[in-house]
Amino acid sequence: MGNLFNTELPIHRTFDLKGSTVNRLTPPEKPTSATTTYKDLDLDFVMTLPDEWCKKFKDQVSLAFRLF
Repeated sequence: MGNLFNTELPIHRTFDLKGSTVNRLTPPEKPTSATTTYKDLDLDFVMTLPDEWCKKFKDQVSLAFRLF
């Protein structure tokens, strides 16, 4: 699977999102580093997008769900 983002900007945290909550938390005993890939339940912050970006994001998610 390819990365969703293609950017030269630094990416501070990476998440492997599956849409499930079963075993989707990074174990607390696992040491973390700049290369750690976190899981679904580790996503514990709110993202705020400009209105135009928000609409584009929602459109893209809607399109993805129509494929299933």
